[in-house]
Amino acid sequence: MRAQASFEYMMVFALAIAFAIPVWVYVSSLQQSAGEELSMSYARNAVNQITSSADLVYTQGPPAKVRLNVYIPSRVDMINITNKTVNFRILSSAGVSDIFSTSVANLTGTLSNSGGMYWIDVESKGDYVQITAE
Repeated sequence: MRAQASFEYMMVFALAIAFAIPVWVYVSSLQQSAGEELSMSYARNAVNQITSSADLVYTQGPPAKVRLNVYIPSRVDMINITNKTVNFRILSSAGVSDIFSTSVANLTGTLSNSGGMYWIDVESKGDYVQITAE
């Protein structure tokens, strides 16, 4: 009798584990995809803020300057500012995605691709806009 009760407890425990593991895998994959979508959204917001501020200071001319507080997500692999485009390259489980926005002005500058909050200065220099981070 004792062996049968132990076996039944063991079977109930095995069934509970067999049910819990697929649920855990599903929830884990949902959490990962939500994190990736959030990083894409943060990157999209950052490039749009930078280019819209660049357009603003460019139309005002020198010495117009705007200071932004921008969050750069940790999944950013590379940030490229060339010609009229700000491009964030994001790493995800699906591969590499480029999030970019274009400006009216020619843009120059560099930004760190390390994740975190940054103060970014966007300053009109006449025929181009300088973008720098602190």
